[in-house]
Formats: sequence, C-alpha cells, structure tokens
Amino acid sequence: MSLFDGARARAIRLEAGVCIEGLAAAAGVSPNTVRTAESGKHQPRPRVAAALAKALGVALRDLAVPGERPTLREIRHRLGLTQAEIARRVGLGRQMVSRVERGVGGVGSPHLWANAYELTPSQWMSAHRASQDLARKDVAIRTHRRRTRKGGRE
Repeated sequence: MSLFDGARARAIRLEAGVCIEGLAAAAGVSPNTVRTAESGKHQPRPRVAAALAKALGVALRDLAVPGERPTLREIRHRLGLTQAEIARRVGLGRQMVSRVERGVGGVGSPHLWANAYELTPSQWMSAHRASQDLARKDVAIRTHRRRTRKGGRE
C-alpha cells in the first residue's frame, strides 16, 4: 500500500518555491532521494518521509495518499518506532505487537494500544481493521496462487 504521495510533496515544494537541492539539504538527504520520492518510483523510508515533511513544514500525514487507511505497522513506521518500543509502551512482548500488526492478534485494551501508537481509540481501531483486511487479502492471494498452481478451480 502506497503511503507517501510524491506528487503532493512536489506540489508543496513548488508552491513554497523550494528547489530539489534546497529541500534535500533541509531534509538531510540527497537530491536524488527527493527526485525518487516525488516521482513515486519508490516509497521513501519512514525516516526520510518524516524528514521531507519537516523540511516542507507540513505534518507527515499531509504527504500521505488521500483516502488510504494506514495499517498499524505503517503508523509505527511513521512514528519512527520499533516493535520493541511499542511493546514497552503496552507492557507486552514484541511478538504480540507483531501479531497485532499482522492482523492476527486481538487486544484486551484498545485504549492502551491507541496511546502506544499515539492515536485516538477510533483511529487505532481503523488502523487495526486495515491490518486485518491486509492479512485477509494476503491469505486470499496465497490461496488463489496455490489453487492455480495445482490446477484447481476458483
């Protein structure tokens, strides 16, 4: 799922009258990294996306593709946190965070988890559902591929 909207970042940069080299210097990245991010050829790493947003003077969410529901993993990346850091915030093991982010684990205290991801409970529930939907989609794709390889019917 694409999160960083390179075209939006480019539009903000041009509106501000900043050249690629200037944005790159302000963000602490190479001009080629800015070009690649703006072109949409590759998604920038979370640290780079955050640096570009800061250099442009906008929130990272302002550079996200509109209408897409981010997963918990994507939100954690936006925050620049590891699974271990989230685990410490909720008082559980990293493996549980991994399960929840993959959409295969439930939680007993959504408020605690929402705080760990710096979200409201409703935002957290939406991201958790997005994680679950992604997991279901992955299972459906793998099942379809297996059936196709075995010559089975759909």
